[in-house]
Order: sequence, then C-alpha cells, then structure tokens
Amino acid sequence: MVKNSRKSTLVGDEADFAVPDTASIDKLFLANKKGATALLEKNEQGVWMINKKFPARRDAIQLLLLTFMRTQIKFPAPQASQENFLKEIASNGVKCEIYQKGKLSKTWYIGHETQDLRGTYCLLQGPDNDKPFNTVYAVEIPGFIGTIVPRFFMIESEWREKQVLALTPDKIKNVSLNLVGFPDSSFSINVNGLHKFDVTTLSGKKIQPFDTLSVQQYLSYFMNLYVEEWLSNTAGLPIADSVRKTNYFLQITLTDKNNKTEAYKFYHKPPVSGDDVDGKGNKIPYDPENMYMKFRNDQEFGIVSASSWGKLFQSAHYFLPKAPLKK
Repeated sequence: MVKNSRKSTLVGDEADFAVPDTASIDKLFLANKKGATALLEKNEQGVWMINKKFPARRDAIQLLLLTFMRTQIKFPAPQASQENFLKEIASNGVKCEIYQKGKLSKTWYIGHETQDLRGTYCLLQGPDNDKPFNTVYAVEIPGFIGTIVPRFFMIESEWREKQVLALTPDKIKNVSLNLVGFPDSSFSINVNGLHKFDVTTLSGKKIQPFDTLSVQQYLSYFMNLYVEEWLSNTAGLPIADSVRKTNYFLQITLTDKNNKTEAYKFYHKPPVSGDDVDGKGNKIPYDPENMYMKFRNDQEFGIVSASSWGKLFQSAHYFLPKAPLKK
C-alpha cells in the first residue's frame, strides 16, 4: 500500500494534512493491506452512501469530515524511526483517499497512536504524486485527547445508517400488532384523520370507546427507531440461520399514506450468559435488553434494543379509556 518514496523537498505539502473546505468533499475511499475497503460517496441527492448500497451513518461521516478539517501537526516522527514508521504504516495502516468535487485532493495514510495516546502517526500523499511523501508526522486534533485510528473503519455493516424508521403520525395509514397466539390482545389502528381512528383487536372486536391520546402517543413512537447492530451480512448468517428455525413472537405491520406496507418481525435473543437469573432466582430464557428483528421482506436482519422498540409492544388494553384519578 505504501512504498518508501523518493525524498521530497515540498516540506510544506508533506505536512499539509488539513482539508478546510469539507463541504466540497464528495468521496472517500478507505483500504488496507488485508484487502478490506470502504467506498463512501455522495449520491445525486447529496446522501452519503456506503459501497453504493446503503445510506451511511451521518454521525460517522461528520466525524471524519471534522477530522479532515481540524487535524494539525503535533511533531515529526523522530528521524531515526522514520523508516520503521513507514514500514509499519505500509503493513498495518489505513489508506484514505479524499476527493473534492470529484477530483482526488490528497491521500492520508493512518498509522498507530503515539506513545502518549494523544496523537496518531500519519503520512501524506499529494494528488500529483505517484507515491507518498517520506516524512511521517504525529498529528492531533486540538482539544481532543486520543487517536483518530478508530474513525477509519471499513466494515460495511458498521458504516450503515442505523435509523430504520422515521415515520411521523401524519404519514401513517394503518398499524397492526400481532402478539402471536393472543388475538384478543393484538390490535389494528386505522388512521382516518388527525383525530379520527378505528381501533380493533385482531380477533375482530372493535374497541369503543378508546383513549384518543393513547392512540396518538402510540403513533408517535415510530418517529425515531434504530437497529443497534446490523446482521445482514456474512458474519450474521449463522445467527440468521438459527433464528430462521424459530418463530417470531410479535409482528408489527405498518402501512403509510402511500400504501407502502412493511412488516417487522421480532424474535427472542438468547441471554448473554446461560446462567443469568432474575430477581427471584429463575433462569432467564432470553436476553431482556435486546432482540432480533427481520424486516424489508425478511432481507434485513439486526439486533434492536428493548428500551427503544419495547414501547411499541402494547396490548389492545393500552387504548382503553383511562380511569379518572381519584380525588
């Protein structure tokens, strides 16, 4: 990846890591010697994509752009150690090509952290150079204590945007929740207007009267939901095969105002430790904090948290009129 290059007299260029105009950055290419790569680029709509497949995490992109903008030289690596640093970066470093308005602007080679853990050894290559410069520098971000190495990762699933639902109540046409085996507790909500709803159980019983505020609150729960971890890749296939042999315990089906329907199926996740017990000493049959979810025609698979998605797991009883508070 990095070869010991010719001596450069352009000392200023060798140390010019910063990219002040990050708004013009529209493409990044990451690679290492092990063959791992990640292509990040803006599409025609201005959305950053990972490997031309999925929207990329906005927080991770913004962190990289901030890194390019604020990074500055801490000190040159000791002259006696330059050759060793070059070899280390060549073997274990990460190459990052930075493109601005479609043209290669500069290339960073990211090595390991400095001994004080407050900087990172890096090497630079200009757009008009066929090889990197030969001076390794320790770089830092003012005010930040640590290394920038973790920001340059190449696992596709870690780059993927984790938000999967951002549906406001006014965009929802119908929601149904199927608590498998309990049709009287399962329900369906038809949205007929801003304050007009029909609520029925999946066994066909109409819930009337119902608490309108509870319905509105429930619909608001779909505005900001994420997966904790994507498993829709090779690494997740063994887990997917295992889950495929089990039945989902709950399914939520959403239809929006454009008549697009999406089903979300939830599966219990084994406990982190097989010896976990509850407060009464009973063995915990499944992970109480996380679960598996399949969606988008069962093509997507991930781990979701009970703390964020669990608020959707209500029963039909949730929508019954609330008893007035006793005075």
